[in-house]
Amino acid sequence: MSDRRSPSLAERWVNAAGAWVDRTAVDLALDLGRRPGREKPDPEQQLRQLARVAEAYGDAAYVTNPDAFFVPPAAPRVRRASVRSLPDGGAVEDLSFPSSFVPVHPFPRDEYLAFEANRVAHARRWRHPTPRPAVVCIHGYLGGNLSFEEISFEAMRLYGWGLDVLVAVLPFHGLRAPPGRRGMFPGSNPWRAVEGFAQSIGDLRAWSAWLRGEGSSAVGAFGMSLGGYTTGLWATVDPTVDFAAMMIPLASIGDAYLEHRAGRADAVPDWVPRRIDQALAVVSPFARASKVAPSRALVLAAANDRITPRGHAERLRAHFDARLDTFAGGHLLQLGRRRAFATLREFLGDAQILPPAR
Repeated sequence: MSDRRSPSLAERWVNAAGAWVDRTAVDLALDLGRRPGREKPDPEQQLRQLARVAEAYGDAAYVTNPDAFFVPPAAPRVRRASVRSLPDGGAVEDLSFPSSFVPVHPFPRDEYLAFEANRVAHARRWRHPTPRPAVVCIHGYLGGNLSFEEISFEAMRLYGWGLDVLVAVLPFHGLRAPPGRRGMFPGSNPWRAVEGFAQSIGDLRAWSAWLRGEGSSAVGAFGMSLGGYTTGLWATVDPTVDFAAMMIPLASIGDAYLEHRAGRADAVPDWVPRRIDQALAVVSPFARASKVAPSRALVLAAANDRITPRGHAERLRAHFDARLDTFAGGHLLQLGRRRAFATLREFLGDAQILPPAR
């Protein structure tokens, strides 16, 4: 199902502002990424590396049997640190556990595991006095600051609906990033990108199992941007995911690479995204059928998103046979996000995760 109503004049202004902010942010990020003195990558060398990665992870069993690649983790031993109490007797806690992830392929294994900060999974949890259905919130690229993500995901609003809320930190983000190193995942290293998604799913499965052990009757995912991509991937791998909500989602890293450079001096040919997506195929949300029922999948798109344009949302909507709703604004300037959260609340009621919204 897709929405195609005509925007009002106010929404058109909001959408234009959102698009401008997104374009400015992309240009700034790309310019900052070109460090002074850094040699320009050799295109032929990059293509050879992508081909090696595609071959290394090309075993058909990795697709047909997801557990062969996304190895189910052992039950984690979670450490808790109190952040604050909540008026109704609930609490906010910071959580962590040693990630049991070991890279699938031996080639990048030693280098990957050398980043010690990334070997600890972190999250923040808002829990009720008694167990509730839980939502795992998955942030976007360069995110992972828990205080910021609390605001971005409106954790207290979700908690007020009756959900326990857990904001998980992706690999190489937030507390898991080495000092002075940002943007490492997915980043420009395709080996790290593939293994990083494998670790993401392993850690998320561990959080989900732990939440169920804490008494949660249902556990689902709500991801934004890169977190939307990760939510989609998780929902095609793990049959225990109870719902999947993907907001301003990324669908293809290759397409994003092309789109962000269109019209710039560093623009790339149209065939480059195909090579990138071939290398990352094993960790694509399109590699496998959804394990989440269509009625429990939701895609939320920003009307003038210029970081992950609507086409990304449309592709995910089609793959998951999901409901799609559009709100005003852009990827960063989400001025219509009230509508997005209202749709999310309605969706959770329709999916019988929460009582119907009144």
